[in-house]
Amino acid sequence: MAKCKFCGQGVRSGPVFHTGCWEQRANKVMEACCDEYCRWPREVKDRRDLIELHCSECVVAELLRMGGNEV
Repeated sequence: MAKCKFCGQGVRSGPVFHTGCWEQRANKVMEACCDEYCRWPREVKDRRDLIELHCSECVVAELLRMGGNEV
């Protein structure tokens, strides 16, 4: 039985998906959030500052990291 990454207790079952499919869908969601909802790409023109100051603290990026994606 697999164990939960957060609490360590056994997990009976869960969603099954291919890693590539997860990455593709996660990147699509991330792009939509960044392009349509996030204000920072429009306000911060320097890409390095954008990533260091805002993207590194983004809750959407954190969700993707929880799923195994590097953001």
